[in-house]
Amino acid sequence: MTDAMDFLRAGAAALQRGDRAGAERRVVRALALAPGHGEAWNILGVLAVSAGDPARGEARFRRASACAPENPAYARSQAECLKRQGRPDRAAALLAGAVRRGVWSPDLACDLGDLRLGARDGAAAVALYRLALALAPGHARSLNNLAEALGTAERPDAAADAFARLALLRGTAAAWGAAGAAALAAWRQDEARTALRRAAALDPAVAEHWANLGFAGLGRHAVIPAETAFDRALRLSPGMDAARAGRGTLRMLTGRLREGAADYEARLSLPTFRPPRSYSRPVWDGRVRPGKTLLIHADRGHGDAIQFIRYAPLLRAQGMRVVFHGPEGLLALFRASELLDDLSGLDGPPPAHDVQIPIMSLIHRMGTDLDSVPAAVPYLRAPDAAARRWADRLAGLPGVKAGLVWHGSVAFPYHRQRSPGFEAVLPLTGVPGVTAVLLQVAHGRSDLDRLAPLGPVLDLGAELRDFADSAAAIQALDIVISPCTAVAHLAGALGKPVAVLLDQGAEWRWMCGRTDSPWYPTARLYRQSVFGDWTEPVERLRRDLAALNGPLQDRS
Repeated sequence: MTDAMDFLRAGAAALQRGDRAGAERRVVRALALAPGHGEAWNILGVLAVSAGDPARGEARFRRASACAPENPAYARSQAECLKRQGRPDRAAALLAGAVRRGVWSPDLACDLGDLRLGARDGAAAVALYRLALALAPGHARSLNNLAEALGTAERPDAAADAFARLALLRGTAAAWGAAGAAALAAWRQDEARTALRRAAALDPAVAEHWANLGFAGLGRHAVIPAETAFDRALRLSPGMDAARAGRGTLRMLTGRLREGAADYEARLSLPTFRPPRSYSRPVWDGRVRPGKTLLIHADRGHGDAIQFIRYAPLLRAQGMRVVFHGPEGLLALFRASELLDDLSGLDGPPPAHDVQIPIMSLIHRMGTDLDSVPAAVPYLRAPDAAARRWADRLAGLPGVKAGLVWHGSVAFPYHRQRSPGFEAVLPLTGVPGVTAVLLQVAHGRSDLDRLAPLGPVLDLGAELRDFADSAAAIQALDIVISPCTAVAHLAGALGKPVAVLLDQGAEWRWMCGRTDSPWYPTARLYRQSVFGDWTEPVERLRRDLAALNGPLQDRS
């Protein structure tokens, strides 16, 4: 055995020197003396892989595992050879078998997690990464892959926690930057700002750290530090469209609509904002050409379409034909409002046109500034038949008829911050002399299964088929209460009094610190003074709602 070990040591030394032929010759001599030596087969496997022969390497690692089945390194190397041969399922089965035999190591569990993740079995991958971390809490690769798997599985809070642990473990600028980006994705802006400041301090030359620091500040309306961060990012990387769009958002938030909208056009190059369909005609440059047809297309939030369709009649008044391509749920409402020359849903082709534009780009192309916002309302109206039907339905309700919404669409991560939930607005259902008319559809309705309103209500959420129905119901109400949702925009566009509940980092369209809206003259804004706490704005609104009862009774 002593002679075999001598040959093995000599072979390992030759391998370190780069003498592969000498290494193989000596290791083969060792195996002639000790055929069951696992490490000898392992070295031969390494030699085969380094020579570009994973099939031969896999056979040798298999022999190594047979000689020393308790050694996880041999099973991992065999699995890697199988992966290189395009056999990931066999590699996963091999490692799973090793785990069942009790051959555990954090590296082996992490490898198996990677294979499960590659097979789109995210739950199994997460469990395996957690197993690796149970075996070795500081296992950085498992922690990193766990964080990425959780992010892919749309579990932003868990992903942010994992990236924060990884940042503490590694302490590098890249790790702190990843932790900040993950916290930002989870809408945990305060944590994001802390992490990103550390990243920027460690490596101030990385534009992405500054851009994300700008977005974290934007989410708290920290205007000056956010703009400073966006400017720094753009100095480092002038072509960074994310930072430019972020700076545009910030400028519009502070009322600098013209320059902000110009920057905000950079969003169109970002995957999140890129339209899922293409339009072959040229993008409209903002010049009015009487007789030409402009296609306005909308495929993101319904609220965006409701807010900016106001430009269509202005362009028609200047002689252009204006057509629309957008969500089906808006078509009946827009048709009844007689805003457009033609319209069609996204499932079909767009109307014929000469030029086209995304609807949110109209604010830029029309040169809108704070003193030129087209704020005449109403510019929408419900179809006549629907309006009569809902007016009859709601006519007998006693007192102030207050429409109530508490949850926005979950299509955008911002819903975690903007939606108070039914429990937070529950006091608004118990105001004397007020009947709450529930307009909540889709997400948020499950709150009604566990919480009962405090006073008289009429729940219409299950009956509202589209925005034409919602508009008709709203026209028959006295006031609408909503967070930042399409319903808030709809009520404002209908010229109906609307109370908008806003989080501390509300979207740019509600401006910064205002209690009114230049876009919707009938809106009153109720903002959080403490982030995440809806108690104070809801209580202010409750008092104002109670005060409405007297004037309405006097008017009747």
